[in-house]
Amino acid sequence: MTSGDLVVVGSINLDILLFQDRLPARGETYTAHHVREAFGGKGANQAVQCAKLGQRVVFLGAVGRDSRGRECRANLERQGVECHLAEVDSPTGIGVNNILDHGELHATIVRGANGEVTSDWVRQNHALFRTASFLLIQNEIPADANAEAIRQAHQAGARVVYNAAPADPGTATLLSNCDYLIVNEEEAKAYLDDSYAGTEDMREVIVGLKKFCPRVILTLGAAGSLISSDAEVHRVPAVPVTPVDTTGAGDAFIGAFTSALNTGIADLDAANIASGVAAQATIGVGAQTTMASDWRTAHDPV
Repeated sequence: MTSGDLVVVGSINLDILLFQDRLPARGETYTAHHVREAFGGKGANQAVQCAKLGQRVVFLGAVGRDSRGRECRANLERQGVECHLAEVDSPTGIGVNNILDHGELHATIVRGANGEVTSDWVRQNHALFRTASFLLIQNEIPADANAEAIRQAHQAGARVVYNAAPADPGTATLLSNCDYLIVNEEEAKAYLDDSYAGTEDMREVIVGLKKFCPRVILTLGAAGSLISSDAEVHRVPAVPVTPVDTTGAGDAFIGAFTSALNTGIADLDAANIASGVAAQATIGVGAQTTMASDWRTAHDPV
């Protein structure tokens, strides 16, 4: 049984996926193998993963008054996500993902409507936080909207999971106001001073991040992840799979981790569950396509 709603305040995109052997050189026109469109955006991906795992999910964001916006809204609703989306003049957000061999990903986003998720829009929807047990936020919307979402969550007694991605050192003041900070290696170093720039000791990096937030998860792709929610740093192994597309694997991890927490599972056990769910998300094309609907049938960590 869940203890409350999961409120996601974040981005919603339509992704263009380009499959190719390599990235083009400067001045080169390179031909990709094929192209697909898929639903994406860090916020939307995390919301969908939570919903697929049986959580009640409320999503707060923005779309354009365009066909992409209508399609993205309909997709979230089909997945069981309760949507509260501002319709704005800017076009719906777009992600362009270059996917190389073995699922290697190079991603570019255009914020579009996501840039118009305002603190005022969050305040207008303050009632959505009353039954929340967790808030999930990312950095694909403006920082002032995230700051207001954190304030609303704190007032409601909800815990905050902050996926500080893409990295924005200007949002460092928000890190200390969250309960869980989840970042990858490059994002982590962006928030730390230059003394960490060349280090390969990720345990040292995670200890550095704990000056901002008491509970930190550092995701390391095929190397698994590190979690520190107590005095120790624990390694969570990755689940060995042959990836097709790693788009959204981190979002699947975050959605599964938060969903597990919301059912009363302890931090380290939740991270191990999330590792299997993240692996499941890489075996198909698109961020949301192969997300697990039951963590017990997702790939089990070894």
